[in-house]
Amino acid sequence: MFTRPVMRVPILLLAGLTLGFLAACSRSQTPSETEAPQQSQSKTAQTASIDLPELVKHNIDYLRRQLGPPQEAADEVIGADPTAAQLRATKGEGWINTFRRQGSTLIVTFNARTRKVSDIVLMGTNEEDLMRLGNLSTTAPNYIVLSIPEPGQLNKVRGVRIVPSQRKETSQ
Repeated sequence: MFTRPVMRVPILLLAGLTLGFLAACSRSQTPSETEAPQQSQSKTAQTASIDLPELVKHNIDYLRRQLGPPQEAADEVIGADPTAAQLRATKGEGWINTFRRQGSTLIVTFNARTRKVSDIVLMGTNEEDLMRLGNLSTTAPNYIVLSIPEPGQLNKVRGVRIVPSQRKETSQ
């Protein structure tokens, strides 16, 4: 007679522990547990600071209105726009303006005669951050994103280059 009650104690203890474990592992959560970690929230809350897909569609004059004056001064040997002699020598091709926007450096190459932007380089060392900052996608139909590798260290980048894939430029 004593054997049966003794056997019930371990079984009841095991059943109680199992029920307690199941209750503890249920999907009920406290309010603090339902919130995502702070780091994840800040990354998803981040929005693009520079809309490069929009900028690359326009001419240099539009970019200057959006980004402000270029870093190159008019009185420098190579200024924001070429002199008449420089324009004749270069045919206006490959002219560069540098802009600072929200702590980032943008280097814009354009044709000084036609004013068309040929590419925009966003400088930085973290490709994912640059893609997010510039609102860029590697699968966009209207532009191509190219990594600029660090010389001698192909696993590191110096920035990303955005080249319009269609030459439909708007002046606005």
